[in-house]
Amino acid sequence: MLAAAGALGAWGLLTFRRMGTTPEPNGVASSLLTSGPFRFTRNPLYLALSATLAAFGLLLDSAWVLLLAALLALLLDRFVIQREEARLRTQFGDTYHAYARRVRRWL
Repeated sequence: MLAAAGALGAWGLLTFRRMGTTPEPNGVASSLLTSGPFRFTRNPLYLALSATLAAFGLLLDSAWVLLLAALLALLLDRFVIQREEARLRTQFGDTYHAYARRVRRWL
Protein backbone atom coordinates (compact mmCIF):
# COMPACT_ATOMS: atom_id res chain seq x y z
CA MET A 1 0.00 0.00 0.00
CA LEU A 2 2.85 2.35 0.86
CA ALA A 3 4.60 1.66 -2.45
CA ALA A 4 1.35 2.16 -4.39
CA ALA A 5 0.70 5.47 -2.63
CA GLY A 6 4.25 6.63 -3.36
CA ALA A 7 3.96 5.62 -7.00
CA LEU A 8 0.61 7.39 -7.35
CA GLY A 9 1.99 10.58 -5.80
CA ALA A 10 5.08 10.52 -8.01
CA TRP A 11 2.97 9.87 -11.12
CA GLY A 12 0.71 12.79 -10.20
CA LEU A 13 3.64 15.16 -9.66
CA LEU A 14 5.27 14.08 -12.93
CA THR A 15 1.99 14.75 -14.73
CA PHE A 16 1.87 18.26 -13.27
CA ARG A 17 5.45 18.88 -14.41
CA ARG A 18 4.90 17.38 -17.87
CA MET A 19 1.83 19.58 -18.43
CA GLY A 20 3.62 22.68 -17.11
CA THR A 21 1.14 23.56 -14.39
CA THR A 22 1.42 23.91 -10.63
CA PRO A 23 0.48 21.37 -7.97
CA GLU A 24 0.10 24.19 -5.43
CA PRO A 25 -3.40 24.11 -3.88
CA ASN A 26 -3.74 27.91 -4.16
CA GLY A 27 -1.87 28.22 -7.44
CA VAL A 28 -3.42 29.15 -10.77
CA ALA A 29 -3.72 26.16 -13.09
CA SER A 30 -2.42 26.74 -16.59
CA SER A 31 -4.21 23.64 -17.86
CA LEU A 32 -6.79 21.11 -16.72
CA LEU A 33 -5.09 17.79 -16.08
CA THR A 34 -7.03 14.82 -17.43
CA SER A 35 -4.20 12.42 -18.29
CA GLY A 36 -1.98 10.17 -16.21
CA PRO A 37 -3.52 9.38 -12.82
CA PHE A 38 -6.06 12.16 -13.39
CA ARG A 39 -7.90 9.74 -15.72
CA PHE A 40 -8.86 7.68 -12.64
CA THR A 41 -9.09 10.21 -9.80
CA ARG A 42 -9.38 13.99 -9.75
CA ASN A 43 -7.10 14.15 -6.70
CA PRO A 44 -4.23 11.67 -6.98
CA LEU A 45 -1.91 13.67 -4.71
CA TYR A 46 -4.45 13.91 -1.88
CA LEU A 47 -5.32 10.25 -2.37
CA ALA A 48 -1.63 9.34 -2.17
CA LEU A 49 -1.16 11.43 0.97
CA SER A 50 -4.16 9.86 2.70
CA ALA A 51 -3.16 6.35 1.60
CA THR A 52 0.39 6.91 2.87
CA LEU A 53 -0.90 7.85 6.31
CA ALA A 54 -3.26 4.86 6.29
CA ALA A 55 -0.39 2.57 5.27
CA PHE A 56 1.64 3.81 8.23
CA GLY A 57 -1.36 3.16 10.45
CA LEU A 58 -1.44 -0.42 9.24
CA LEU A 59 2.32 -0.86 9.56
CA LEU A 60 2.27 0.51 13.09
CA ASP A 61 -0.91 -1.40 13.92
CA SER A 62 -2.32 1.88 15.19
CA ALA A 63 -6.03 2.59 15.15
CA TRP A 64 -5.24 6.21 16.02
CA VAL A 65 -3.15 6.71 12.89
CA LEU A 66 -5.87 5.05 10.80
CA LEU A 67 -8.43 7.43 12.31
CA LEU A 68 -6.12 10.34 11.53
CA ALA A 69 -5.90 9.15 7.92
CA ALA A 70 -9.70 9.14 7.68
CA LEU A 71 -9.86 12.56 9.32
CA LEU A 72 -7.22 13.89 6.92
CA ALA A 73 -9.24 12.66 3.93
CA LEU A 74 -12.40 14.26 5.32
CA LEU A 75 -10.69 17.59 6.00
CA LEU A 76 -9.03 17.62 2.58
CA ASP A 77 -12.35 16.87 0.96
CA ARG A 78 -14.30 19.57 2.78
CA PHE A 79 -11.78 22.40 3.12
CA VAL A 80 -9.27 22.03 0.29
CA ILE A 81 -10.72 20.04 -2.58
CA GLN A 82 -14.07 21.84 -2.65
CA ARG A 83 -12.30 25.22 -2.92
CA GLU A 84 -10.00 23.92 -5.64
CA GLU A 85 -12.92 22.51 -7.57
CA ALA A 86 -14.78 25.83 -7.36
CA ARG A 87 -11.75 27.59 -8.86
CA LEU A 88 -11.43 24.98 -11.60
CA ARG A 89 -15.16 25.23 -12.43
CA THR A 90 -14.78 28.99 -12.79
CA GLN A 91 -11.58 28.76 -14.81
CA PHE A 92 -12.42 25.82 -17.12
CA GLY A 93 -16.25 25.91 -17.16
CA ASP A 94 -17.96 23.19 -19.18
CA THR A 95 -14.69 21.34 -19.75
CA TYR A 96 -14.27 20.90 -16.00
CA HIS A 97 -17.95 19.94 -15.56
CA ALA A 98 -17.58 17.18 -18.16
CA TYR A 99 -14.36 15.96 -16.52
CA ALA A 100 -15.95 15.95 -13.04
CA ARG A 101 -18.89 13.91 -14.34
CA ARG A 102 -16.51 11.39 -15.92
CA VAL A 103 -13.88 11.03 -13.15
CA ARG A 104 -14.54 10.52 -9.43
CA ARG A 105 -13.17 12.87 -6.79
CA TRP A 106 -11.33 10.09 -4.93
CA LEU A 107 -11.69 6.67 -6.56
